[in-house]
Amino acid sequence: MRRRERGVTLIELMVAIMASGIVLFALGNIVIVNQKAMKRSQERASLQQHTTVVMSQIARAIRGANRIEVTGANAFRLRDLNGALTATFQLTTGAGGPRLQQNGTDMADLDCTRFTVAANSDTTSVTLDLEFTTADSVTLSKLDTVSLRNRTLEY
Repeated sequence: MRRRERGVTLIELMVAIMASGIVLFALGNIVIVNQKAMKRSQERASLQQHTTVVMSQIARAIRGANRIEVTGANAFRLRDLNGALTATFQLTTGAGGPRLQQNGTDMADLDCTRFTVAANSDTTSVTLDLEFTTADSVTLSKLDTVSLRNRTLEY
């Protein structure tokens, strides 16, 4: 009479452990990839928010000014109705990297890899091209055309 043996052999146990290890390794990689993608997405959303805020601040300052003086490809000054200087915007380079500054103060704690100002004398507007880059090399650009409300432009 045959005895029924219960249990598993050593080979069956090793195969089951290896299969479980492969499945756990694959699941771990999926989790890691998803976490990296989520982090990158959050960085991009934060960068988008910072870029939009900076561009809005610049546009608001331009719209409130009486006169804009483009002093270079990446700098301009704003003046009020009496000709008094109200704001300066410029791209500077320093130890912390290239920064966009308003009145000598950094507008964002991000590298500003591109800031160009192009004046259009026919419509008294300026086209602003802005690009920020994070420490993890996530880059975002924004292009906007802003018109002066008081219609005085010099360059």
